[in-house]
Amino acid sequence: MRKKPPVPPPPASKPAPHDSPVKPRSDHAKDLFFHAHSFHIAAKKLAGTLEFSSRPFAEFDISPVIFLYRHALELHLKAIVLGEGVNFLKTKPDQISVSQSHSVPWLAQFVCQILTAVGWEREFKCEFVETLADFKALVATVNSTDPGMYVFRSPVDPRSHAAVQEFAGKLDRLLELLESTADALAAEWDIRSEAMDRGSGSHDGGFGPTIH
Repeated sequence: MRKKPPVPPPPASKPAPHDSPVKPRSDHAKDLFFHAHSFHIAAKKLAGTLEFSSRPFAEFDISPVIFLYRHALELHLKAIVLGEGVNFLKTKPDQISVSQSHSVPWLAQFVCQILTAVGWEREFKCEFVETLADFKALVATVNSTDPGMYVFRSPVDPRSHAAVQEFAGKLDRLLELLESTADALAAEWDIRSEAMDRGSGSHDGGFGPTIH
């Protein structure tokens, strides 16, 4: 009588991954939000290490700083347009076009439309940005670094410590404003969704002041 071949042992179960303080997220907009936050932190840290000297090519040291700030701005705008902010628009932008675009002025237009739809035009402000016109002007300045993502230009004098610090300060305030706005829009949408679920028909919300 032939012996049965030995049954192979069951495959060892994979160890459970260690818990991470940042849980993986499937929501693309939330991923954009966290990426934008990380790029902003990197930009601030790198800007703080700049040394202004007369050595050859020192003026090019600002290039990665400006790139990081610009990319953080792009991601924050996309996080709003592709996140809960789009729920307030009657006409939705094409998600693929928004995802693939590098035009920060074009993305900023949708953010302005969202703020207008929610009624937060006056609440959306910070140091250096008092109106939506100021917002669009600052975005246009950042966009002048490389409108088509083909070449690189500096929007400030890279040899001027004061000019570079002023540029970084303006972007810090703007990115913080966009980050708080994204949070406020998410909370506002939750409020309105709950109101609609209860059948109250209320669409007024009341979260505007938190975006300061």
